[in-house]
Amino acid sequence: MAVTKWMTLTRQCLLNRLSVNELGRLLQDSQGGVDGIQLAAALVDCRESFCAKGDPLISLYLEYVGVSGLVKVSETLIALIHRWNQSDKLKTSDALDCATRTLQDITMLIVSPKYKTDASEAQLCLTLSSKWLIAITHHFSTSAAESATQEHNYLLEALAFLLASLAATEAGLMALSQQQSSKGASRNAQTSVQQAIEQCLSLYPNMTPQLVERLNAVVKHITMISDGSSQPDQTSMHESEMQALQFQVSIPQTQIVASKAATVVHLDTLLSTGATIDDGVMLNFLSTRHQSEYQSMFVDIFTAAFHTLRIHGLSPDSNLRMEQCQVFIQSKLPSLLSMISASSFNSVNTEEAITDAWHQVSPLLTTQDLLTAGHKCLHTCSLHHLISPQIAAQLVGGEEITASFSKGLYSKDDLVSQVMSNHSRGPKLIEELTRSDGSGGPLSQAIVEVMQHYWEAQPVYDEFGAIFLLILVSRTRLGLRRSELGIRRKDGFLADYFERENSEYAISELSEDRDAKLGEWINALYLADGLSDELFSNCSPHDYYLLIPTLLRQSVMAHQLGKLSQESLTAGLDYLLESFLLPSLVPALNWTGRLLDNNVSLAGIILQVLTKSPSSADSLPIHQTILATAAPRLRKRLEATQAQDQNIQSALTIFNSCPDFSFVPEGDPLNGVVNILAALQTSITNSLASLPSMEIADESSPRYSPALMRLALRCHGPDKTLRALIEVLLQLSSSHNFLFALDLISTVICIAEPKLRDALRIRHSMLSSLIRKGDALTAEAVVRLNRQVEAYTIVLAVQDMNIDQFAFTHQMTNIDTANANLDAVVPGPGDGMDLSQDPGQEADSIDQVLGEVAAMGNLDDGMGSNDVDLSFDALYGSQNGDMNLEDLNDLDLDMF
Repeated sequence: MAVTKWMTLTRQCLLNRLSVNELGRLLQDSQGGVDGIQLAAALVDCRESFCAKGDPLISLYLEYVGVSGLVKVSETLIALIHRWNQSDKLKTSDALDCATRTLQDITMLIVSPKYKTDASEAQLCLTLSSKWLIAITHHFSTSAAESATQEHNYLLEALAFLLASLAATEAGLMALSQQQSSKGASRNAQTSVQQAIEQCLSLYPNMTPQLVERLNAVVKHITMISDGSSQPDQTSMHESEMQALQFQVSIPQTQIVASKAATVVHLDTLLSTGATIDDGVMLNFLSTRHQSEYQSMFVDIFTAAFHTLRIHGLSPDSNLRMEQCQVFIQSKLPSLLSMISASSFNSVNTEEAITDAWHQVSPLLTTQDLLTAGHKCLHTCSLHHLISPQIAAQLVGGEEITASFSKGLYSKDDLVSQVMSNHSRGPKLIEELTRSDGSGGPLSQAIVEVMQHYWEAQPVYDEFGAIFLLILVSRTRLGLRRSELGIRRKDGFLADYFERENSEYAISELSEDRDAKLGEWINALYLADGLSDELFSNCSPHDYYLLIPTLLRQSVMAHQLGKLSQESLTAGLDYLLESFLLPSLVPALNWTGRLLDNNVSLAGIILQVLTKSPSSADSLPIHQTILATAAPRLRKRLEATQAQDQNIQSALTIFNSCPDFSFVPEGDPLNGVVNILAALQTSITNSLASLPSMEIADESSPRYSPALMRLALRCHGPDKTLRALIEVLLQLSSSHNFLFALDLISTVICIAEPKLRDALRIRHSMLSSLIRKGDALTAEAVVRLNRQVEAYTIVLAVQDMNIDQFAFTHQMTNIDTANANLDAVVPGPGDGMDLSQDPGQEADSIDQVLGEVAAMGNLDDGMGSNDVDLSFDALYGSQNGDMNLEDLNDLDLDMF
């Protein structure tokens, strides 16, 4: 940027720490008047590249020039947008922080009573901020979800907050409401603001509920005043709202029906995400839709389970989901049927219901694997006394078929006693878990109780690593997003880990304490005789796992500079294969994948160490699981390098041999799908047409799946996806399938990503605009759909960790902890845990467990406070995750 006289003046004021009054005198004395845009550009440039981060003088200067009228808000926005457009596509941390803080300063300025402006200036500000918001939203939507950092979210939220605050000022309301002389400009501002907020819809989960509510109010205001009336006033707005309310009242309540398609779609989604733990969700869903008709519930869930099994049994690329379906049918389904039978006040003829349902599904079981799963299900039903053994044998075709099956159901207490008396029985429980006949629940509970017993004597790193690895593996296995992990506290270990995931610290970023711990680990790995107890005492697992990428970076750079031989490098990395450090391979492998972009040969050397089998046979399954979790991404990166390096080829062979691990693979195969929304619509109509008769739709036609919905949301956003679903309802509005379509589409919206439900709520809030346009049919569809979705959302709400069911509280009482949550009450050995506390005040459950396991009493990160600070400084921050391996100045050579 050229150094203008305003840049020189601003820098001098900052260097000399001049007050705002002194700055004002200098500006008034300047010849030729003040160029507002250049002065604003100078202040923005100094904030990014000249001042220390968070320098308060910049904020004071911006407030002064804004209040005094020397620089208009629109001129500051122009300077910001110009700088944003001139910078690289990949924005630096400093650029994002500068833009965010400046937008916060502008927001504080316009809500200040000292600031005065007119409608034309507000109109220009609204247009600029809304068009910039559209551009940023589009940039985020087209970028990979994982590449968007928290700093991007802070910028988006700051700009959206500015837009909402501008619209709420008196001048902003006038600008959005003008209908006379400046009608064209006002219409442009209205359209731009409305488009910006609508495009933000896909990013609403990243915003605070208060901000979302304010944005919705802006859209509602624009909707009410854009009806074409010459002079909209409060009376016409009120009449419009009353008309919408009267329209909703005039629509009668829709009869709830239970379509087989909705049950299959819901069950398939649960199985595809491994979310079948909570029995209450499925039972509530069935009971609500079947109006407590237990006989029909019985048949519905039975046939839906086998239809799902058939779908995945015919798919060559869903072995993992096929196995999940088999386990569900053999162990979970009979238990659910037993619970349905026990819930009925009127006796349910279970033999008749199972016989009827079996005759419906038996034609679907065309392969031996499918038939065997059905036979085991019937046999397990007989063990649950749902049918007699004679009826079960008759249905499967003879007693000789069930002769090899288990003769009874396990009891959790009996299994625990067996393991305590014979420790060799323990590993066999794991083997029986996936092939047992109806005893999956007792086996799981016994395994957990046995593990709890053995964990009592495990060191801190073992316990911490075990729980941390469970979280990482569950995240990959179930395809969970960060928002679904239950991380409530922003300053906890997990929030910090996932914020900086796979990114190392620069040496200058490290605190003195962490810098010392990094040096101790480098010394232990490469210079000392090994890992000492003192090392583990001085460095908590929290710090160790956060330092893994930095540790690897420093090791690699030392090797590049000749400070560390290849033999020493590989010997030091061998320590990561120790059983208690194995979980650190997850961040280590991910970081090495990024190293492939800079140095293929070094990445190959590291992969050669990390992928070899550990010396301990007990650690081998854990190591294989970690490789399987990292395989999908690393496989793609290794293939992209096209390197002939022997280590790279060996690693690629290992990763290619890893089985499918995730229920939600990164690239779901949707071959032949060109028009995604059309495919989504066709899949829904096909489900409605084929499932009632238990037929399998033509394999060439699209079939609804969670992957298809994710693809539609990712490519078209929630608003367009919702419109496509509403179009299906409209097409079937006069058909006898309308109620079934309403049931299916309501279910689809409830089990999809939350942003689709948010889109429906916003669509419903703008009902008056549909009515004014005369589109009553669409308005009616939106009303009926919103009612049913709201009803199903309550039914499908998962209770926050159904802890009592699995005695989770008891399992964790043995951990010796230094309580990191200063606001929580630590239960004593005989106390129960109060699960009825306000969820808004409870600590992050996952972070709390990890913090307790680490037993670190000297944590200084303020983990105990759960109070929410809504100030700008608390809501917005920045971190740096630079991966520049060529910057040798960051290397602390004294560590080697």
